[in-house]
Amino acid sequence: MQTARIYQSAVNSDDWAKACGLRTERYRHGSVKECVADNAPKTQSPEPTPTESDEFPPLRRADGSVVPGKSTPSATGPDRAKTGTVKASSPQSVPAIGDHPAGTGVLVEYSVTWPDSTTTSRKALRVVRQGDTWLVDQSEDIAASDDAHGNPVRDALMRR
Repeated sequence: MQTARIYQSAVNSDDWAKACGLRTERYRHGSVKECVADNAPKTQSPEPTPTESDEFPPLRRADGSVVPGKSTPSATGPDRAKTGTVKASSPQSVPAIGDHPAGTGVLVEYSVTWPDSTTTSRKALRVVRQGDTWLVDQSEDIAASDDAHGNPVRDALMRR
């Protein structure tokens, strides 16, 4: 759980050197240096970034339900929200799926505050042991429909 909490805190604060160092090589898609270059903010944008759903088709679950896209700030608001302290809980074994090895699923939660609203973000992280080190191999947003099935961490991590 500690690795999941530290990893998500690093992602939230754009500390990509730390976050990439806590990813498996497969999840980094190369070296730590390449991961940092791929993820670190390039320049400050005067305009908010589009939602994931604007860039890609929506994610669909096996039951056909759509995973909703993330909201973005208003045109007059900041480009980045403030995030609260990351809490990690609910560790559980998760089986291998696709390229992801079997590991431990962990729920991470933190608040996301824009000037006019605050929400709670929930993610499922797959952490795996490599030697004496725990590394993150997968991160998935937990949607309301994952809760409906009773095991949101497992459901989110078993999507393809």
